Amino acid sequence: MALYARIILGMSNSQIDRMFDYEIPFEMLDKIETGMRVKVPFGGGNSLAEGYVVDICDETDVPEEKIKFIHSIVDKFSLLDKDMTDMAWWMKKRYLATFSSCLRTLLPAGADLKNTVKSVFIADKLKAEEFIAKNSGKPKYEAQVKVLQYLMEKESEEEPALRQILGVNVSPVNTLEKNGLVYFGKTRRRRKDSVVFAEYKKHILNDKQQYAFNRILSSDNSKPFLLFGVTGSGKTEIYLQFIEKIIEEGKQAIVLVPEISLTPLMVERFKGRFGNRAAVTHSRMSAGERLDVFMKAKYGEVDVVIGARSAVFMPFENLGAIIIDEEHDDSYKSEVTPKYDAIETAIFRCQQMGAKLILGSATPSVKSYHKALTGEYVLLTLEKRAGGGKLPECEIVDMRSELEEGNRSVISRALYGEIKEKLAYKKQIMLFINRRGASTFVSCRKCGHVMMCLSCNVSYKYHSDGNFLMCHYCGKKEPVPKVCPECGSKYIKYFGAGTQKIEDEIKHLFPSARVLRMDFDTTTGKDGHLKILEKFKNHEADILIGTQMIAKGHDFENVDLVGLVAADLSLNTADYMGTEKTFQLITQSAGRAGRQNGEGKVVIQTYQPENFAVETASKHDYVTFFEQEIQLRNMMSYPPFGYVYTLLATGKDENRVAEAIAVLGDIFKRENEDGFVILGPSEALISKIKDEYRFRLMIKGNDDEKMREYTEKCLELFGGRNGYRDVYINLFMNGGSIL
Repeated sequence: MALYARIILGMSNSQIDRMFDYEIPFEMLDKIETGMRVKVPFGGGNSLAEGYVVDICDETDVPEEKIKFIHSIVDKFSLLDKDMTDMAWWMKKRYLATFSSCLRTLLPAGADLKNTVKSVFIADKLKAEEFIAKNSGKPKYEAQVKVLQYLMEKESEEEPALRQILGVNVSPVNTLEKNGLVYFGKTRRRRKDSVVFAEYKKHILNDKQQYAFNRILSSDNSKPFLLFGVTGSGKTEIYLQFIEKIIEEGKQAIVLVPEISLTPLMVERFKGRFGNRAAVTHSRMSAGERLDVFMKAKYGEVDVVIGARSAVFMPFENLGAIIIDEEHDDSYKSEVTPKYDAIETAIFRCQQMGAKLILGSATPSVKSYHKALTGEYVLLTLEKRAGGGKLPECEIVDMRSELEEGNRSVISRALYGEIKEKLAYKKQIMLFINRRGASTFVSCRKCGHVMMCLSCNVSYKYHSDGNFLMCHYCGKKEPVPKVCPECGSKYIKYFGAGTQKIEDEIKHLFPSARVLRMDFDTTTGKDGHLKILEKFKNHEADILIGTQMIAKGHDFENVDLVGLVAADLSLNTADYMGTEKTFQLITQSAGRAGRQNGEGKVVIQTYQPENFAVETASKHDYVTFFEQEIQLRNMMSYPPFGYVYTLLATGKDENRVAEAIAVLGDIFKRENEDGFVILGPSEALISKIKDEYRFRLMIKGNDDEKMREYTEKCLELFGGRNGYRDVYINLFMNGGSIL
């Protein structure tokens, strides 16, 4: 009886984004499984294409004379189970992406399984037992008996390791293979953890922590939990003790963190508590390392995986919980197709597998806190720091007054005095700014010309360590001009401040201080961020200067001062979430101070001291901030009261991109039967990146489901116009403004 495999081709082409039936050859019947990748003949020329087996059935609608056979199997075993393929179907519908792009997203990058090693397998246990019984004690067969006895217990072993463990050469193994008692095959080479972590001892929960822990443990899993706890309130200890219970029940857990720089701290705590039953994955690991973690999760070799956004797809068979730390962070929203939201995806996975979802933050997103207040989430609050420590004192410094009084430095007099005092007492200091490079832009003081990257239509940033200009979008570097390219003037000046300029100024003001800088430029290596954090943790530096990667999650016991050099930069963007991001940034940064002794100090430098986000953050008052912000969102019909979709058109030819977005805009306006608000089309705020021009169209409405159906229909109508294949349309459904 013939069997057929339903295949989704691995090509992101909406025209062929459907299942194709192929007959399974007789010799593959006992090898092929759903979730495997295969190669199949496709099209009139029968060129080989890679695809995914999503179903196996015993009938097909394809006429017998037209049915084609699967050519070959790519994988030796299935990578995706039914739960994972079901999730891909959900992602396709939710994010209007192709099914093949969703399937690829579920797999780790480089999942080609090439990193294999020759292994020895027991062929027939009954024959092996007979051989051992017959030849035990005979010197001639001693080595062969030793090999078989070992394999009877382990069933397989890597061939080099087998010889090393048993102290035998290859001859007895080859003889056993020739006689059909063992056989050679390929297995995945597993990397072993070389770092041993110190034990991270269990802490006794205080009353508030215990209450939250008990509520989570006794829940029926029907609603996500929002664990809203101030910085230092002990959210991580609740995570750890809850996961311990999960593991006792034979289940597994996924823990998501937003920044690669947070990973070392979480790994230290989780590895210190769970040892090698915890694994970590992130983008700076090699493809092989990430594939190892994926396979360990699939085969139950680890109980916990800690990682960034894509770790939500770890293929645990008995998932008990997903924990999303710093749930407010933007990095949980993918910027590449499919543009999934890790929180939405985690909600789907937890409902699918009957698992619990915990969202943790000291500064919850407005959207999540609103859901908690309206009963969609369960709200659990930790108002105080664990151990009774106080939140740090915050001082707001008006930089406008500093300038008026003659201080042209990026360091205010108040911050200078605090740094000087803390250094005298051998305390550590963290200085934060939300940008890298030495200057915001470089311009001519005579004619006002700004040095621009012609590929991206953004200003170059000046880097003093190499004395060059660099575009932070495409990476292009240029020498600093000696004269203005526009008017020939020699009056070139650097404006603004970045991490590098602050580093230079701090070294000038405090020449004896040991200074570290942590931003994208200093952490490009695989473990660059880890080395810097370890140095600071080990008191090898007095001052750590950094971008947002140092603003949250870190716990350094000797840090008594945090300085926010430019606290209000995120207020000056065309993003309705600007005030929310500003509040989160200030609060999270401030939370690094005084975590052990409760004597921390925070200096907030701003040009907008009267802004309610700055004021409420300085008082650690999230509730007041939320009450004001939610009123503004309601008035403007922004999330959580409405939905914002952005369609971004990109391409090499400016006129073609402008024409395409205009055609798309006309389609949206013509098909708009439900009164959605359509803004644009217009140039994106950054009109060109990497020589690609950018135009956008925005849609606002109150019904997410109708908006999605409407958008899908309009994109299908636009896709039928084959004249714009050189223009790429990107859909962003997660709110915020697309720069």
